[in-house]
Amino acid sequence: MGKKSKRNKKNKGSRPNSFAANANAFIAKENQRQINESVAKMREIDRLSLQGQKDTFREALIAFGTDCDANDRDPTGDGDQSMIQTEAKRDAAREMYSIGGDIHQHLVDNALSEFAFACAAGVVHSVQKILDKMEIKVTKPSCRSDEMKKLLESRETSLRLSPLLLITSAGKNCKMPGGNHEEVAKILLKYGASPTAKDVLGKTVAHYGAGAFATDMTLKVVDMCIRAAQTSHLYGKDVKLHGLNNIEMNGLQGVAGGFDPDSGRRLIFLADLGKEVWVKPENVQLLESAQNGVITLTDIQDRLGSVSLHEVVMQNRKHTAEFLLIKHQTSIHTTDLDGVSPLSMTISGGVMMAGDVCKIINKVTRREGNAERKSKEECCGQCHKKIGEGADRCSRCKKVWYCNRDCQKLHWNNGHKQECTEAFDLAAGVKVGRPNSKMSYGSLSMRSGAKHTEGTYRKPDGIDTHERFVVKVQGGGVAMPILVYDESRTCEFNIDPETSGFSEIRNEMQKEMAWQGRKTFMKASFDETGTCIIYPSTAGVKSKYSW
Repeated sequence: MGKKSKRNKKNKGSRPNSFAANANAFIAKENQRQINESVAKMREIDRLSLQGQKDTFREALIAFGTDCDANDRDPTGDGDQSMIQTEAKRDAAREMYSIGGDIHQHLVDNALSEFAFACAAGVVHSVQKILDKMEIKVTKPSCRSDEMKKLLESRETSLRLSPLLLITSAGKNCKMPGGNHEEVAKILLKYGASPTAKDVLGKTVAHYGAGAFATDMTLKVVDMCIRAAQTSHLYGKDVKLHGLNNIEMNGLQGVAGGFDPDSGRRLIFLADLGKEVWVKPENVQLLESAQNGVITLTDIQDRLGSVSLHEVVMQNRKHTAEFLLIKHQTSIHTTDLDGVSPLSMTISGGVMMAGDVCKIINKVTRREGNAERKSKEECCGQCHKKIGEGADRCSRCKKVWYCNRDCQKLHWNNGHKQECTEAFDLAAGVKVGRPNSKMSYGSLSMRSGAKHTEGTYRKPDGIDTHERFVVKVQGGGVAMPILVYDESRTCEFNIDPETSGFSEIRNEMQKEMAWQGRKTFMKASFDETGTCIIYPSTAGVKSKYSW
């Protein structure tokens, strides 16, 4: 009886945990059912009336965790921007975005406000006329007027799109004869429209205008918004003028307003003078210090953690990738909630994949790595302060610089002694024996495509014994072989993990920031016995190494 009683007590104590687990499983199953139903309804959306579409999208938004009541209470703001927490919910959100919400039905039923439709259609004179009327009506500064904000920022459609967002979404397929969306965007920004406004999924004009379906028009609009966003922290704030050539203007106080994309200036309302002036942002200073830094619009993540570059990589949109990466230095490291970054999308098995966008990202990684390496080389190894001319360098390894002898002595005692010894040993090179089998050789020539029959563990053509030449080394995980080849590919072989020299070469390769530790260049030579010697201490990327 005692044992039975004890067992019953144990079972009784475990019931709450079991109940909680079952309850959580039921809730998860029910949530999944609701999401599946929402997705199914969204896919049949064209059969519904506008009201039916609104109801369907609202149900879907609630299903993947959106506080729609909070959105209703914030008609001119971004509303609920909480992150969408599960993969299934994020997939449902992507479905809504790809469908375009109920934008099309709003246009068909003429359900947009007059101002929103004029913006979406690019009707310049209508937009200007409505804003001029509002400008006369409101009290200056207009940037602090609730009525002006309502006009510029009211969210419409189930996706909650501001007039500026409508240009880069609906504007792609909605243009009246003589319409000019770029000009409308300029006008909106000059009056103070927010360049960082977000829709119900957290997407900005960059997601809509510089993503998978970007057009020349939308890229121009995004370009304006990127520049406006950099000084958007000034909008509506009390500011002071400084550094102007007109000395009498310096020290005057006012309120910062809209942004002029043509001149790059901000509108400043000077209350004491009762007038407005356009001033360069560098001549405008906040009266109260703020923590807001410069906003990079293209790095703003949506509620899925995504940026437009994720889409661009997936669709291999070269022109848009150049716009984001070359012109605007968008980060390739932004990780979404599924743990995916634009950089990781271009890598498979530790090797950079082919494709136009992958090549551009490869160039960016090299640029970033070179910049980081240069910044380290320009800093003292001990105190990390920037060094100037006449700085001391470690005479043994020749890899670390110091601002003075005291720092060099401290660094030596703090660990550089061991690092230096290892680096000095590597300078002598490591012997890499002939692979055990021909399976370890590169099976195809990377240049001609011809099959190797003799193996390519040998000196490159035109290279003498003991003469050093450049090789590229690249690999993946610790259990993967390292591929070694010269520019001509007449020398090309693998170094297996169990081979001598593998760890030394791999360790130096992983330090290469330009290629995220996947590959680098080193010097190599062959001795009189035909054995290859690789010099890990020579690892590095130089501009002349373009292969």
